[in-house]
Amino acid sequence: MSTTPEQNNAVCREFFESAWNTGNVRADLVTADAMDHSFVGGKAKSEPGVASFQGIVGMFRHAMPDIHLTILDEIYAADKVVHRWSLTGTDTGGVMGMPPSGKSLTFTGTTTARMADGKIAERWANVDELGLLQQLGVVPPPPGA
Repeated sequence: MSTTPEQNNAVCREFFESAWNTGNVRADLVTADAMDHSFVGGKAKSEPGVASFQGIVGMFRHAMPDIHLTILDEIYAADKVVHRWSLTGTDTGGVMGMPPSGKSLTFTGTTTARMADGKIAERWANVDELGLLQQLGVVPPPPGA
């Protein structure tokens, strides 16, 4: 099944907005052998299937039940889709295992997806964890900031 770059982008938009904004990680929009390449909490990992992404979404949604994803930019061509996004929410459950701070947080990142037959076959994400840790007060801001 051949899909257009626009159709691929629509699938990614639906998948990521559903996952982050409602907690519904749509496995039907991911290939059975999809690879998730993540770097969260200082650990790089690559895992097959949708479980890795479900775990990441679940961790953040537990920490920030009001979390909301906004897609800021979309770039798509051939079988690749890139989204630059922002996540906002209130830390009431403790981000990445830290005690809850009660702070309103905003952090950004970029997700690249490779598509196959109209589904997400591979996902890479880069998250501004340093900015997140600075907002939480775990890491000091740079001098003069």
